[in-house]
Amino acid sequence: MHERDIVFIGGGHCHALAIRMLAMKPLQNARLTLITDTLQTPYSGMLPGYIAGHYSLDDIHIDLNLLCQRANVRLIHGRVCGLDINKKEIKIIGQANIRYDKVSINTGSTPNLGVPGAAEFALGVKPVSQLTQTWQTLLDKSNAQKTPHWAIVGAGAAGIEMTLAIAHRFKLSNKSIQLSLVHAGECILPHVKSSTRKIAEKALANAHVSVVSHFRVAEVHQSSIVSTQEQKLDVDQSIWCTPATAPAWPSESGLATDENGFIAVNEFLQSTSHGDVFACGDVAAMLKSPRPKSGVFAVRSAPFLVKNFRAVMSGNAMTPLNLQADFLSLISLGDTRAVGQRFGVSFSGNWVWQWKNRIDQAFMSKFNAPLSAMDSMGNEPMHCAGCGSKIGPELLSNTLKELPLFPNSTLKPDLTLAEDAAVAAVHQDVTMLQSIDGFRAFTDDMYRLGVVATHHAINDLYAMGNTPTSAQVWVNLAFNHPRLIQRDFKRLMTGITETLLHHETTLVGGHSTEGAETHVALVVNSLGHSVWPKNAVEEGDWLLLNKPLGSGILLAADAQGKAPAPSKEALWHVLQQSNRDFFLAIKNEKIHAATDVTGFGLIGHLLEMLKHTSLAANLNVEDIPLIPGALDASHQGITSSLMPQLLPLLNECALNNTQQALVNCLIDPQTNGGLLVSTDPSTAKEIIAKTDAVKIGQIQRCSDGMKINLIQN
Repeated sequence: MHERDIVFIGGGHCHALAIRMLAMKPLQNARLTLITDTLQTPYSGMLPGYIAGHYSLDDIHIDLNLLCQRANVRLIHGRVCGLDINKKEIKIIGQANIRYDKVSINTGSTPNLGVPGAAEFALGVKPVSQLTQTWQTLLDKSNAQKTPHWAIVGAGAAGIEMTLAIAHRFKLSNKSIQLSLVHAGECILPHVKSSTRKIAEKALANAHVSVVSHFRVAEVHQSSIVSTQEQKLDVDQSIWCTPATAPAWPSESGLATDENGFIAVNEFLQSTSHGDVFACGDVAAMLKSPRPKSGVFAVRSAPFLVKNFRAVMSGNAMTPLNLQADFLSLISLGDTRAVGQRFGVSFSGNWVWQWKNRIDQAFMSKFNAPLSAMDSMGNEPMHCAGCGSKIGPELLSNTLKELPLFPNSTLKPDLTLAEDAAVAAVHQDVTMLQSIDGFRAFTDDMYRLGVVATHHAINDLYAMGNTPTSAQVWVNLAFNHPRLIQRDFKRLMTGITETLLHHETTLVGGHSTEGAETHVALVVNSLGHSVWPKNAVEEGDWLLLNKPLGSGILLAADAQGKAPAPSKEALWHVLQQSNRDFFLAIKNEKIHAATDVTGFGLIGHLLEMLKHTSLAANLNVEDIPLIPGALDASHQGITSSLMPQLLPLLNECALNNTQQALVNCLIDPQTNGGLLVSTDPSTAKEIIAKTDAVKIGQIQRCSDGMKINLIQN
């Protein structure tokens, strides 16, 4: 059982390697957590190769989500903005704080864009994730007739590599570009051997790069840069490869820093002011033995960070870093050539690039190799969490219709034809509607779990046209040490209560337990009569849906380690999206029928709307929105474990040769899905004009016994 929390802030090279090491030989009694603002961390050593066109984005990125899954590390997707050192809490933008016993910081650095206008008009080479997002846009902009002029600011190794990589990429694309390498010094690469510098200078000349020396940038404008000597250089884009600058929050949090704001650490990578805080990579500054901001040192620091975490957790002596001052330095020259130096000797050529490529590929391959016994569990049966953990509709219906019910003159329940919320009490003509919803946890981020579970439960009331008023919560937290249970409970309840505030709903009570797995459920209440019935659709109605489908498939893919980072980010964007704004926008409209799309998928819940009617629905399958990546995962055969129990629903559907992967998306169980509403065309057009809802189909007379017809455009 875990007793203490070790938290890694940032997914840089050092932390990624440290997590891998700890996966293969775990720390005793310690729960590991990674907080990162990106699910993919780029390997800076391969960035020039990506810019030059030698590598794809996937080639140069470590999938932190997959790494954490395989390493059994809790992943929190968010941006850290500070520490409360007294409370030992980490502050995350837009989320609840996270407690720590020990914390390590590896958030990297960014070029100094403090020059007037740089933040608005310049592009920094770091963070690398920002550059890779912008690179394709820059390439697309360069398609104009005019030859673009770009200035790369900074003539260190990063500036040389970036300049030559851009030159090579444009050459490969048969595009023209004018490149200027701008720096304030006397020469490029001032800290390397002259023989190494000469090779780089020759490569720049062969690439027709203008080297502008003694140009210290003082101002950046949209179409120019200006030096301190008032020299002006007209450019279309400036890319900054200047010395790194530190984030502001470490010093603002009270951590000791060096004169440049980097976290001051001793020879053990431990903060010089706070022993429970460690730092590594670019964000750290070793005071006794300074090192350049280099990925080489970050990578080589990882074993020492792991050793020292083991030491402090067991009460043993820590190990000081032993990093050589001289190290192999390799600089890419744009094409498949590179220059290097070691022990005062320079060398260059295609073989040097091949050598560098082998080193880089070997580093990245570490994150594809098996880490633990978890990697051999691929053939074990996997049961979905979230709404995919529901009991199937046939099993549910067959059981409910056999149950005895106590008679009540004011309540007339039909459990086989239940609305989204039930009438729980009637007093003096005032009706209280009540619903309960919940599921087994599909994430170990308790804050996000609370947010999604709350949205999900309240959707039942919105689906009946009712505004929620109060809620109760049942929480079952997975067995753990009481200290960690308390931390998880607070974070989960913060997610729930903050989301209830968003829905203007009061928490009035609840119950908590411990068990083998984490579950959460909410009972939600509202006062007032049901406004929108589930199955009162009318002929000619349009069917509107306000959120995309695919959460069940993507949650299953994520559980199997097969969800690409962009798909997981898209999934979480949808999972955390509230239906409140959509509900408020249509609350006073003439809605004939409505439901929310949850565990039985779009088709299952639409069949509920059509039940006991003589009507059918035509669904325009190409108009139905899907979460990015869901259809790709479905094509790979990934489905929710609930899917086999939902397949009989298709017996009432005319599939009309619709591809099976798309059909599976339509019966995919949704967690916090959208609202499905049926209304007349005129009202539907008004709703579409003021919301994100889309028309996905239309109600018609049932002529062939099929309740749902899938129509291809």
